[in-house]
Amino acid sequence: MLSVNTKNWTYSRFLKGDFIAMVSFGADPESVKEDRLEYYVTVLENESHEAFQEKFDSLADACMFLNANYGDWTFEDQTAPKSGCSTCAAH
Repeated sequence: MLSVNTKNWTYSRFLKGDFIAMVSFGADPESVKEDRLEYYVTVLENESHEAFQEKFDSLADACMFLNANYGDWTFEDQTAPKSGCSTCAAH
């Protein structure tokens, strides 16, 4: 099984129908004061509607949660060559 990890999390995600599950990063006023990032497991519907989000203090924990809960979805490496009439990002 392919999985999201601390090396590929910026370009890997899981897909199921119209849903995308991925890890992203962010911060809030407290974490900014402490100069640290927060990691979010986010599920999007139709690439724009947030269906679910959970915050983690470590990237490793976010990856573990993502794989445990969405690892049976289709794994997508966004750096892999695309197929279609051209190789542009729209395909």
